[in-house]
Amino acid sequence: MGVLRRAVTPAGPITVLFDRLHELHLRAGEPGLRQIARDIGIGVLSHATVHNAFTGPRVPKWGYLELIVETLGGDTALFHTLWLAARQAERTGQAAPAIFSPVPDGAAWACTNILTGHDGEVTGVAFSPNGRLLATVSADMSVRLWSTHDGTPHGEPMNGHRGPVWGVAFSPTGRCLATASVDTTVRLWDPHTATALAVPPLEHDGYVVAVAFSLHGRALVTGGGDTLVRVWDLTDGFSLRSVLTGHTDAINDLAVSPRGWIASSDANGEVRLWHVGDREPVDVHLGRHPSSMACVAFSPDGRTLAAGADDGTVHVWTTATRTCVRQPWTAHDSPVWGLAFLDPDTLITAGRDHTAQFWNWATAVPAGAPLLGHEDALTQVAVDQAGTMLATASDDGTARLWRPGPTRR
Repeated sequence: MGVLRRAVTPAGPITVLFDRLHELHLRAGEPGLRQIARDIGIGVLSHATVHNAFTGPRVPKWGYLELIVETLGGDTALFHTLWLAARQAERTGQAAPAIFSPVPDGAAWACTNILTGHDGEVTGVAFSPNGRLLATVSADMSVRLWSTHDGTPHGEPMNGHRGPVWGVAFSPTGRCLATASVDTTVRLWDPHTATALAVPPLEHDGYVVAVAFSLHGRALVTGGGDTLVRVWDLTDGFSLRSVLTGHTDAINDLAVSPRGWIASSDANGEVRLWHVGDREPVDVHLGRHPSSMACVAFSPDGRTLAAGADDGTVHVWTTATRTCVRQPWTAHDSPVWGLAFLDPDTLITAGRDHTAQFWNWATAVPAGAPLLGHEDALTQVAVDQAGTMLATASDDGTARLWRPGPTRR
C-alpha cells in the first residue's frame, strides 16, 4: 500500500484524532484500505469512505470511524472522546483541550489501584489493546487478570505453568494472552473467559522469559535461556516458522516494532535487531555492553529502540540507521529491568531501586516526578495504547495502576 497522504488539518483536536487513527493503523500492521473495507463487511463501507476517513480534512462520521477502529483493534471509547472534541472544533473553530489531550505534558501520575493476590514476586504486566484489562504474572506460577476500571480481579487465577512465569503479552486483537515460564513453555489463554486455549504449550529447550506478538497478530516471538529467538506462525496452527541464532547467552527480553522489527537483548550485554519476512531473516548486531542488557522497548512510532542494562544505564538507537543517537546515561543506581515509551519523546524506566522514572530520552533529562510507593525492586513497567494508564510490577508481590490524578483506590 502506498503512503497515505493526509490533508492539512488545524493544530488541535482534529489533528490529534487523525494522528491517533494513523498510529492505530500502524500498530495494526498497515493493512490496505480495501482490506479494511472488506474486513468491516462487504457493502458496509466503501473503499472511498475508508480512504476519506484516513486522509481528511473533514472529521468522519462517528459510525464510520467506529467500524474502522473496531476492525483495527482500537479502543472505541477513547476514539469517541477524541472524535467529540474534533467534531466540536470543526463546528465552532474552538478546541476542547480538556477532552482531546488525555495527559498534559508534565502531568503528575498517582497510584490509583494496588493489585494484591499473588503469593510471589510480580514479574510482568501487560495491558489489553482496549485498556480494559491488565494481565499480571508471577513467581507463584499463576497468571491473573484485573479490571483497570476498579482494580478488581477478572475471573479466577489461571494456573497451568509448573514454574515461575516471567513474560506476558496480549495479541493485537485482545483475544489471546501468551505467557512465558521457567518451565520451558509458552502457554496461551483466552483473556475474556480467563481460561486456557485448546492449544498445546509451545516448547523451548530452556526456560522462557520473553514473549511478544507481531503488530499484525500473525506471529508470536519467544526467547529465553537457550539463546534462541523463536518465531511462531499463528496463521498455521502455531507452527514454528523461524529460529533466529546469534545470541551467545540467555535472552532477557524481546520487543516487536510497528514495522516488524524484532529487538532482543541478552545476559552477555548484546542487543540485536531482526527482520523476518519471506526471505532469509535479517540480523543486525547493535553492539555489546559490558553489563547484561535486561530489557528493550520500541517507541510507539517504531523509530526508536531503547535498552536498559544491569548497571543502570539506558541506551538508545534509531531504527532507520541502526545507530546510537546519544551517549548512554545512568537512569538508576541499580539495574534497569523495565522500559516503556509513554510517547515518542518520553521513556519510562523501572529500576531495582523501587522507583520508575520519566525521561526525555533525547536530552537524558527527567521528564517528571518518579513513581514511588513500591516496597521492593520493580520488574516491569507498561503503558496502555491510549497513553493514559501505566502499570508497574514489583518484587514486593504487587502490581500498581497509575493515572494522572491524586487518588488511590
